[in-house]
Amino acid sequence: MRIVWVDTCFAINACADYLICLTSMRLCSAPLRRGRCALAALLGGLWAVAAAAGLSFFSSPGGKLLGAAALCLCAFGGLRDFRRLCAAFLALSAALGGAVWALALRAGGSLALSPGLLVFSFTLFWTLFELLLRGAAGKREREILPVELRFLGRGVRFRALVDTGNSLRDPVTDERVMIVSPAALRGVFGEYAALFSLRDPGELLAAAGELDVLRGRLRLVPFSALDSRGLLVAFRPDSLTVGGEERRDLLVALSPSASGEGHEGIL
Repeated sequence: MRIVWVDTCFAINACADYLICLTSMRLCSAPLRRGRCALAALLGGLWAVAAAAGLSFFSSPGGKLLGAAALCLCAFGGLRDFRRLCAAFLALSAALGGAVWALALRAGGSLALSPGLLVFSFTLFWTLFELLLRGAAGKREREILPVELRFLGRGVRFRALVDTGNSLRDPVTDERVMIVSPAALRGVFGEYAALFSLRDPGELLAAAGELDVLRGRLRLVPFSALDSRGLLVAFRPDSLTVGGEERRDLLVALSPSASGEGHEGIL
């Protein structure tokens, strides 16, 4: 008789699906939707438990294909690169499954999987793809996208360089942060342009807190570079479009170093 521990089966499959969803998003440079990934992982764990419990539909080829489609729709639905994300998810699932299968056979000559072997497989899988992604980022051609931003009732347009090495995030919300030169945003700052030219982030934040229109709109985001670290003043735009796609998952931080050849921001 085959004994299936429901909690172990659910945990293993949910963790694997969450990892694969996140890796797919990173591979395709898509916004990291961790909540949607967690929901997809929950669905995947329940689907695996149903298959292991002997419900034939869930373990059939058609059921597995439907389950994969449901996971992809749950995690990637509404994103611009939906098809690429689905293809990446399927490819990474096959790669992880093959790696676990090979390691299991090498470890014991059977497909009996131990928690230690699975943890090792997941860690190895994540590390290898992190290295591959970083190597690909260094070889990727420069991509510059048009940006439309509205703030304080005004709008501006500028261009932003897509930099996959930009890992700046808001530590509170874990949202990605686009760095923009203050000069590119003078059109939205209007009569407050002199205020935003202040170099000291703490001084700028304190001065903005005295104005009703800016009170509570600004925040400080810590950054760390090779030769420096500190704080950047950031805000949430009223609306933001990057490359024709509306983005609600990005904050904007001010930095004079964000401008360069052909661009005024770094994404």
